[in-house]
Amino acid sequence: MLVRLLAMLAVLTVAVGAGTTSASASTVTECQALVADLRSDTVAAQGAFTNARDFESAVGKLAAAADKLAAGKTADASQKLVSFQSQLVALSTAPKPKLDPGTAAVLVGDAQGAIDCIAGLGSGASS
Repeated sequence: MLVRLLAMLAVLTVAVGAGTTSASASTVTECQALVADLRSDTVAAQGAFTNARDFESAVGKLAAAADKLAAGKTADASQKLVSFQSQLVALSTAPKPKLDPGTAAVLVGDAQGAIDCIAGLGSGASS
C-alpha cells in the first residue's frame, strides 16, 4: 500500500512540475493544440495500456475535454483533464498496473500543461 501511494505521489509530482513552466497568458487556440497533442500522444501510447476499454475511456475523456473547451466551458474542460489524470494514475499504480507507469507520468504531465493553459485563459488573453 505504501509503495502504491509513493508511486502515485511521484507521478503527481512529475505532473505538477511539468505544468509549471508556462507563466504567460494563454489563448484558446494554444490550449486546444495542447489537448490535441495530448490526444495524439495517448493514441500513440495505446500499446502501454493493457486493455482496450481503459484506452478508449482515456481517449474519450480527452475528446470530451476538447469539446468543452471548444464550447467555452473551461472549468468543465479542466475537470475532464483532471479525470484523465486520475484515471492514468489509478491504472499505473494498481497492484497489477494496467498502464506503464513511465507512460502515465508523461501523459499526466502533458495533461497538467493543458490544464495550466486553460487556467491562463482567465488572465486576459484572447483567442
